[in-house]
Amino acid sequence: MGLKNLLFFYIIILTPLGIIIFCNKMMMIDNSVLVFSLLFYAFVYRTYTDGKKLASRNIISESSIWKLALPGTRFKYFKELYLK
Repeated sequence: MGLKNLLFFYIIILTPLGIIIFCNKMMMIDNSVLVFSLLFYAFVYRTYTDGKKLASRNIISESSIWKLALPGTRFKYFKELYLK
């Protein structure tokens, strides 16, 4: 069950990045939209998805998801996020 959830997590976090890169390569978005999309992905989307995973495992509380946006905070939970 754990591997299935880990694979699903990787699909959830990598699909939007793949879509952004694909749209950029096909020239469907210009550079300003690319930069905004990458910043949104890095600071909002990934913070939320990583936080929800940690909160669902009762490692952090729902109210402290925003703290993952602080630099270096995700490294503290690296094993729980990406290896389990």
